Amino acid sequence: MAEATPSVEFYWDNIVIKVEDRLFCVPRCEFVQLSEVFADMFLLPSAPGANPEGRDREHPLVLEGYKKDEFACLLKVMYPTAGSLISGTTLALALGKEEWVSVLKLSTIWNMEKIRAYAIHRLSTDFVLSPMEKIHLARAHKVAAWLDEGVTSLVSMDQKPTLADLATLGWETAAQILWIRDNSPHSQSLIPAVTLHFKGAAIWCAACTTLRRLIDMNHFTCNVCKYDVVADTELVAIGPGTMSGRTDRLVPFKDILCGTTNCRAPIFSSNYLTCDYCGTHNRIYARVTPSRITPTIASPGLKGMIEETFGEEIKKYKVAWFTTSL
Repeated sequence: MAEATPSVEFYWDNIVIKVEDRLFCVPRCEFVQLSEVFADMFLLPSAPGANPEGRDREHPLVLEGYKKDEFACLLKVMYPTAGSLISGTTLALALGKEEWVSVLKLSTIWNMEKIRAYAIHRLSTDFVLSPMEKIHLARAHKVAAWLDEGVTSLVSMDQKPTLADLATLGWETAAQILWIRDNSPHSQSLIPAVTLHFKGAAIWCAACTTLRRLIDMNHFTCNVCKYDVVADTELVAIGPGTMSGRTDRLVPFKDILCGTTNCRAPIFSSNYLTCDYCGTHNRIYARVTPSRITPTIASPGLKGMIEETFGEEIKKYKVAWFTTSL
């Protein structure tokens, strides 16, 4: 009688693994094929006379620092059974959200690229992840797309995130998100943005029609570049502003900026100034007479602001995972 030969597909060498107080006995091949971490671990030589770790229950491979329930979730994906896959006439692997998070966690730690990608896919398609969940999971498991999506949702939704939610992100991230919300355009204007150029002497009272200047420009210094702002100093404002008469424009005080090259810092620290002529407290707006109007380079928009603020972190997660998966 001819000697039987092992099946290429279905003849497995098992390994016994201990996590916390639980023993698991599973085919060794999946750990070797799916994880370079385990493949390298199994290549390490045993001490002379010692039994190889994982060969039997008396000598298990001990995984310190991991949770048995999380490890069991990973094994459900690595070794699915017919009972867990077949539901009626459909074939699907049914795990809950927290179970998939556990799979994502361990597959990331052990560089199981296929399982990690599948866990991210299932969490993205089978469950509704809140913006906060996406940010937390992105940072915990280096998922660049979720960080981008979570931040984008928080800065673009109509309702501001609650203080409790922001607190879970840390003060720096909370400040960055609120800064983007406050400075990003929430609506697209039909009027193209322009830059208004004018002299310090061409800032007028928004309430009266006198030709006298609204303020004494000799009292102002740019807080950033320390340049003295005088009557002849060129200033700028992002327009178009509101037309006031045939040539003048009403612009917010906060939008009047230093005209020095590469500065463009706000000149006024308050939102109102008193007219020297009529005594009116000009609140919010001043009237200016532009000497010229130039097109404004388009702002980076919401995506650009997110890239500016969180781009390095997003890139870091992409690079970190790409490096470990090589």
